[in-house]
Amino acid sequence: MVTTNFQRNYEVHYYETNFLLEASPVTILGYLEETATWHSETAGISIPRLNAASRGWVVYRYHLQMERYPRWKEQITVTTWVENFQRCFAYRNFYLHDAGGKSLGRAASVWIFMDMEKKKPLRIPPWVTGAYALRPEAAVPGGCRDLPPLEKPSAATEFTVRVSDLDINRHANNKHYVDWILEGVPLAVHRESFPATIEILYKKAAHYGDHILSQCQELRAAGSRCYLHRLFCPEKNLELTLARTTWLERRQENA
Repeated sequence: MVTTNFQRNYEVHYYETNFLLEASPVTILGYLEETATWHSETAGISIPRLNAASRGWVVYRYHLQMERYPRWKEQITVTTWVENFQRCFAYRNFYLHDAGGKSLGRAASVWIFMDMEKKKPLRIPPWVTGAYALRPEAAVPGGCRDLPPLEKPSAATEFTVRVSDLDINRHANNKHYVDWILEGVPLAVHRESFPATIEILYKKAAHYGDHILSQCQELRAAGSRCYLHRLFCPEKNLELTLARTTWLERRQENA
């Protein structure tokens, strides 16, 4: 069935919130991922069908913009659509709204269609592209910009990839990269501000047992805090991820 927009509703559970009873950025990305997966299921491009063909999707970029993060017990709606296909790339967008229809945020994402056995990108075939009716609208105009490298990292945190971090492709799920990135930001910043913008570029996959170094560098920004981030695997000398986050001061009622 050819579909354009697809919507799915969620209730923010207690176990999905942070220490301020807000849905965490990882929770939000989970909602986006779940909605995109169900969109593909209803379009006939199911996970079993892709697995049978040794095909799959790997996220390449996310650009998330949040006006606020929903709180415990809130009902929200996520809307997704495919903006375009180009060679091996799919451009998928999202809107998030609260129960009253007010905007919570938006996101743009880029996904790569892969031969999962050979670990190589593939041109997206007609049996996939034909399942979606395109909506040529960008949720984040001008999103997915180039990210600068870190020049003077001021903080570093270490992680090891666990079994619970792995996804269906047998590498660390993209949501955990965001968790590792945000851990590098001081706790005081988390208390006073929220990550209004998260831009992330996934360059290499992290696998079970890999040691991950999360580096962070604060930048000067008028009216907000801005950080550059880098995930690096020192044992393999691999740069896994680059990211940039912008933090805005919390409203008093959410502080």
